[in-house]
Amino acid sequence: MQTLALLGIEEEIKKVVVAGDWHGNLLWMQRVLRAAAGDGHKVIVHVGDLAVLWPGASKFTTILKRLLEELDLLFIFADGNHDVHPALRALPLNADGFGVISDRLLYAPRGHRWSLSGQRFGALGGAYSVDRRSRVQGKSWWIGEEVTDRDVHRLGRERLDVLISHEVPMGIDVVSTIGGRLPEMIEREAEICRRLVRDAVRNTEPHLVFSGHWHQRRTGLMPGMATRVHVLDREFFSGNLVLLDLATLAVEDYKPV
Repeated sequence: MQTLALLGIEEEIKKVVVAGDWHGNLLWMQRVLRAAAGDGHKVIVHVGDLAVLWPGASKFTTILKRLLEELDLLFIFADGNHDVHPALRALPLNADGFGVISDRLLYAPRGHRWSLSGQRFGALGGAYSVDRRSRVQGKSWWIGEEVTDRDVHRLGRERLDVLISHEVPMGIDVVSTIGGRLPEMIEREAEICRRLVRDAVRNTEPHLVFSGHWHQRRTGLMPGMATRVHVLDREFFSGNLVLLDLATLAVEDYKPV
């Protein structure tokens, strides 16, 4: 379990910004980072579909790295389904177990755990792309996007305070945002990942889960558990960002100004 001091942040962090999908959107990324820094926040945690290291779109990653340095921010992200999985998995790991794009831009591999101001975090990225048929392997989607049994096993059974997943655990209602009911085969594949994330939640009993993927803002309690799940919307929508109080684990909406 890693600490803020090991991450290069010495002071106690009171609140962190938690963000849903950004899909490599340069304007939204700059707006959020500048607002967060202006409000005195130091850490942003992202649930995936960030789209760093995307082929042919290096500007997003370059500007993100530069702004994090200029604004004195730390950015920790899990992987989504629309992320470049081979590139993320090839990243060198630092002493804290994060994949390093820069000192301030850190990838939390599936199953990784760390601590922020005494709260125990874990990452379980990945999901099934329901729009896979419209994408090209190796250019706009990559093998390895789905959550696996091995990922759940790597996360383990030690209790967490906060789980960062991309997929929404089964038991929390979401609806398709791509128009109409999903084809049965696609729905079945998506449900495999949702069940695995549900299993991880049952194993670790976190107080909170933050997810994205379905481009909608929802919240609910896991059936039979005290775990509250926050599903975050995509970039430019008011439900994309929340503030997490690390002392109380209270969650409030956050709107960048």
